[in-house]
Amino acid sequence: MAIVVSFRPAVPVIWGDTPSFVESAFRTLEAGWPTVAGGRDPGYPALLAVTFAFGGELGTVVHLQQAAWAILMLALAATAQAATRSAVGLVPIILVATYPGLLLFRNVLTADLLFAVFLNLTMAGLLAATCVGKTAQCCAVSAAVLCAALAASFRSQGILVPIVAVLVGASLARPDTSARLAVIVLSVAAALGLLVAGSRFGASNSDEASVVFVPKTLFCNHLNIVLASDAARREIVSAAGARADVTMARLAGDFAAEPGRWPVLGFFGDACFFDTALDRDVAGNTGNAVGAAAAYRHIFLAAVRDRPLAYARKFVRQMAYGAAVAWPPYGLDSAIPVSTDDVPHVSDIMTRHGRSVQPIDLQGGPVRIGLLSDLPGVSTHLYMALSTAFVIAVIFWTVTAVRLRRRGFLTRAGIVIVMWTASIVTAAGAHTLDVGRYLIPSVPMVGVMLSLFAGELAETIACLRRG
Repeated sequence: MAIVVSFRPAVPVIWGDTPSFVESAFRTLEAGWPTVAGGRDPGYPALLAVTFAFGGELGTVVHLQQAAWAILMLALAATAQAATRSAVGLVPIILVATYPGLLLFRNVLTADLLFAVFLNLTMAGLLAATCVGKTAQCCAVSAAVLCAALAASFRSQGILVPIVAVLVGASLARPDTSARLAVIVLSVAAALGLLVAGSRFGASNSDEASVVFVPKTLFCNHLNIVLASDAARREIVSAAGARADVTMARLAGDFAAEPGRWPVLGFFGDACFFDTALDRDVAGNTGNAVGAAAAYRHIFLAAVRDRPLAYARKFVRQMAYGAAVAWPPYGLDSAIPVSTDDVPHVSDIMTRHGRSVQPIDLQGGPVRIGLLSDLPGVSTHLYMALSTAFVIAVIFWTVTAVRLRRRGFLTRAGIVIVMWTASIVTAAGAHTLDVGRYLIPSVPMVGVMLSLFAGELAETIACLRRG
């Protein structure tokens, strides 16, 4: 019922990342190879390119995202039921199905929804492997590994997920026949092929923004460590040359811009990231994006080597924050916000590549999110409580692990915790979890963890009553 009543019209919603994704899709279609613009990851543009190649439109992509979301909800429900054998375990999954933070991304033309789908199908596959026989176990692990590689192709935040999936899957499956071993080996080989060809590693950068995207993200979101490091400051002076004083002044201004906007990070990193003049300053004699990217990379590494404890403290603080708001009160507006400034950009891109579309076609009526977004006050407190319950569940798992009891719960909850950690580690170490969107894809994992926790508590209470 939650799935049925949550469906909304397939109206494509434009956000700030959408123009880059659409441009990357057409460049991919024309090149016949993953080609990205604006620093995007290649998975979503590849999906858009295939959709356009078969005559689909942006509305078709929304239909695909709605279908993928429904499949994920059913898979999570089946996984929770198989793992807990309790109706209580389905309650958190119903809450996931009504969560506005996920519901709105079905209509938004970004990679968030599909990244969430493949990320959580990876976890579901590994959990399913704990509930079936040996042959089915190898198949479940293989499917999980492939989903993990697809997740990493849709967003770099998931780059550690395939590694963790392979390690956890190998420890679960332990193939004891040549046929089972072959299934696992083939899945790992296919995953490697996907990562090489379809992730950021294999994508062709077709503009300057893509060339500098990763090193500049690292540089700007660790600007506090960079400015506090003598070694990093020397690297900046060396790279900027005669413009060293101007560059340092610009960095100080970027660091001081909009204080308090990202409280966990401690400063607003995007002020530096969108400072395009900075690229020219640090590029030095090369004067190009490749030189700027190299300079950003050297400066960041110098800062981390000089102040490793500062970086470690920052990372731990981010991870603690991620656990504390594991179920963010996100998407509680009554309708999905639209970036009207970017609608003409998308229209221009579509027209330039031979697709007839007008801005008005991309500006349909406001798409209501519905369900819990209609109760923002109640929902905020609910999600705060669910985040607290997640922390309690992790503590409960830790205590249970120390006492070496309840093997089934330990294994399954351990899988969820490890996968949740892998899914946010990259964002915590490279960017900031102040951006709530980076936590949204992991919310279904939190729901499954609460399902396992609820099922374990229900079983414990039943045992006490029988005793």
